[in-house]
Amino acid sequence: MAIVYAEPTPARALTPDDHWRRAYQLEQQSKRVLGSQADLFSGRTITHYRRNRPAAEVETPAMETIEAKLDRIADDPLATFGPERADRPAYLSRDDKAAILQGAANWLRVRQRVRIVDAPGAVDPAYGPHLFLGREGVIWRLCNGTFADHCYVFLDPVGAERTAKIRMVEVRDIEPIP
Repeated sequence: MAIVYAEPTPARALTPDDHWRRAYQLEQQSKRVLGSQADLFSGRTITHYRRNRPAAEVETPAMETIEAKLDRIADDPLATFGPERADRPAYLSRDDKAAILQGAANWLRVRQRVRIVDAPGAVDPAYGPHLFLGREGVIWRLCNGTFADHCYVFLDPVGAERTAKIRMVEVRDIEPIP
């Protein structure tokens, strides 16, 4: 009952980054909405959205079939189901993470425009971060602690997208746009 009778904790003060995020999200929403049309017979109001430019054409790596995956991991009970890549280790050491963050220290900040240039292999081709290859956006929020080598990216809308896409991406998978 102490929790019920306790005074509510005061809301924390918004930082300049919080104010920017709120303003940027409202600006992007106003860019997507073209207008609205009220129904003459007291029906639902219809909102019309602006069509965005199509997504950039990016050559995606060939996906491994389910049968090939099952054959690859048949004899190894500790194998991961995701595809292995020689050029991209699945797990980075602390030293590798520190080197990536040190290399990105000059440009890794909130509001920086970035492009997603790489992604880990996906188990299912219909889902996963590889679907966002070539997409552009802004760094929305930096992570710390366990996920210090990740950040959130607010992706620019493409095609007929109506909702905001904010995805967690590894720092090694993005490059800054000057």
